[in-house]
Amino acid sequence: MTITYLITGGTTPDGVQTDIAIDSDGVIAELGQNLRAEESVVIDATNKIVLPGLVDLHTHLREPGNNDAETVESGTRAAAKGGFTAVHAMANSNPVADTAGVVEQVFSLGKQAGWTDVHPVGAVTVGLAGERLAELSAMHDSAANVTMFSDDGICVWDPVLMRRALEYVKSFDGFIAQHAQEPRLTEGAQMNESALSSELGLTGWPAVAEESIIARDVLLAQHVDSRVH
Repeated sequence: MTITYLITGGTTPDGVQTDIAIDSDGVIAELGQNLRAEESVVIDATNKIVLPGLVDLHTHLREPGNNDAETVESGTRAAAKGGFTAVHAMANSNPVADTAGVVEQVFSLGKQAGWTDVHPVGAVTVGLAGERLAELSAMHDSAANVTMFSDDGICVWDPVLMRRALEYVKSFDGFIAQHAQEPRLTEGAQMNESALSSELGLTGWPAVAEESIIARDVLLAQHVDSRVH
């Protein structure tokens, strides 16, 4: 067994200080005190917490279409610097990630960059417009193997569309990540609804606007035996 990396003096999440030997396959080979390994790269982690790679479930890589704000390469490089080994790229790119072609492009760009794993998130509805379902099965069957679908910061407010989406993703054990916000109840909202919002004369955002969507989607997910986040 060849030890490629030796992390010394780090503290694991349970508070134990230990050395960690990692083999050439990237697998932890040994934990212990005062480990030694010839010709390995030694990383001094004294006074640092050693964690598994972090995963970001909601990342805006902006590519394709908004490369001036971010790219897959720049976003994943920043993620890697922060200890993330996988990111989920949200669907609100331009064009929207609502087809197999777009999610495969994002997936391929992640592979080319090589900083982290990139998991494209497919849109639930075409163009994030909330009117008709996107190509959920095609995106799952693509090279990107999409299992998470979301309209990002837009609620899938139509209960029939939401039910159909949950039925589709059930077939391949995918799930829908919902932005829980009933749009009619938050229209023009400027602050949380409270006695203070009434006193100031500002349109309030009631908690029930979020709770009602969560309750509805929990019931729909139970009804079709599917998964919602």
